[in-house]
Amino acid sequence: MPEAPDDAVVYAAGSWQTNAVLIAEVAKLGYLRRSDRILDPTYGRGTWWRVWRPNPLDGGDLVCRDRKDDANWDFRRMYDSDGVFDAVAFDPPYVSVGGRATSGIKGLHDAYGMAGTPTTPRGVQDDIDAGLGECFRVVRAGGVVLCKMQSYVSSGKLWPGLFLTYNAAVDVGFVLIDHFVHVAGPRPQPSGRRQIHAHRNQSDLLVLQRPKRRGSI
Repeated sequence: MPEAPDDAVVYAAGSWQTNAVLIAEVAKLGYLRRSDRILDPTYGRGTWWRVWRPNPLDGGDLVCRDRKDDANWDFRRMYDSDGVFDAVAFDPPYVSVGGRATSGIKGLHDAYGMAGTPTTPRGVQDDIDAGLGECFRVVRAGGVVLCKMQSYVSSGKLWPGLFLTYNAAVDVGFVLIDHFVHVAGPRPQPSGRRQIHAHRNQSDLLVLQRPKRRGSI
């Protein structure tokens, strides 16, 4: 799908064909620039950058360049210097493997680096929180972090991942400057069960900023 014209309205919620199309919308608002040095520290085969792409792009678990074969890379313990990136694209595993056991998309685990993802929501959230701390450290003052997130049902209970992640981001020192809601189509659901919760057909992209001065907004 081509990028929309520059004068097209960018909406906070939509059914974008892919995350790459959503990222192009984010860039149109000026949160990302092609000259930015951007870090993509999470495993995703570079799929965020298939429509809009910056000139310099640093990769993490398996993205774009020299780190793809580095078995020691871990978004919870990045080895980059402090404040060296203009932006960070943080797309961690945000649904526990146990929570996806009956979702019909188990085959995506290996494809997106989730084979070692914790099997409990709490374990997944702990990884996310640690990653946010590292994102805050490596992004420059005034820089942005794009954080993909979702609330979901696990073991019959709603896990408020979006809200827990927002709270963790604020605790680290980030300020929320925008929020996109990515509405997806229906996915296969287990049959023969009484529905208790609304099916989760959305994910969220938080645009977080590291303040230029401590305590500033």
